[in-house]
Amino acid sequence: MKSAWNLVGMGLWLLLLIYLIWMVHDMRVRRLKLLVTEKRSWSWQNITKSGVELVIFLLGLWGMSYATLFQDVQQLNPNRVTVAYHYKPLVLDTSATNSSDYVTVKTGNGRKPAQYYTFYTEGEKDIVPGDSATVSTGSHPINLVASSYKWDMKKVGQMEKNHQKAWVGVVETTYKKNFLNGIGLHAGRLANRFTLIRVPDHSFVKQVTHDNEQ
Repeated sequence: MKSAWNLVGMGLWLLLLIYLIWMVHDMRVRRLKLLVTEKRSWSWQNITKSGVELVIFLLGLWGMSYATLFQDVQQLNPNRVTVAYHYKPLVLDTSATNSSDYVTVKTGNGRKPAQYYTFYTEGEKDIVPGDSATVSTGSHPINLVASSYKWDMKKVGQMEKNHQKAWVGVVETTYKKNFLNGIGLHAGRLANRFTLIRVPDHSFVKQVTHDNEQ
C-alpha cells in the first residue's frame, strides 16, 4: 500500500457495502411485516422509506466511484498533487546492422493502431505508449505537445548543449499522501507520466510495424 491514508477509502467502501446489506435486509423485513400485519405487500410509506434508502446508497456509490475511478487529475487542486521533472541523456541503439537510432517507434495493427516508443538511457531500456509521450526533432526542444508542462528551461538548455540534442524528459504527477486522496485510494500513487523524447532529427527515429519488425 502506497499510503496508510488509503485505508480511509477502503473503510468507506466497506461501510457502503455494509449499508447495502442492511438496506436490502431492512426492505425485506418491512415487506414481510406488511404481509403479516396488514395482509398486503406494499404501502406508500414503505415505498417512500425504501426510496430514500436507495437514493442515499446511489449517492454514496456515485461519490465513491467518482473519487476512485473517474477522478481527472488535470482538474484537481494543484495542492493535492506533486509534480517532478527528470532528465536523462539518450543512448544510441546500435543493435541494427546498418543504422544507429535513438528511438524506435512501433506501430500496431487494427482499426486504431497504438504506437509505442522504445529508447535507451544509461543502463535502462524504456517503452512508453504514444498517447503519453512525444518525440521532438525541431529547432525548439519543447514542441507543441510538451509545451503544456512547465519545463525548467535552464535545465533544458543544459541538456541540449551537453548531450547534442539527445535526451529524455519525464514529468511525473503523484497524488499527495493526505485524507482527500485517501478517499479515492489514490494517496501516494502515480497519477500521470509524460515523456518528452528529444532527438537531433528524424534520421535517428526508426519506425516499424508488427509486420516488418526485426
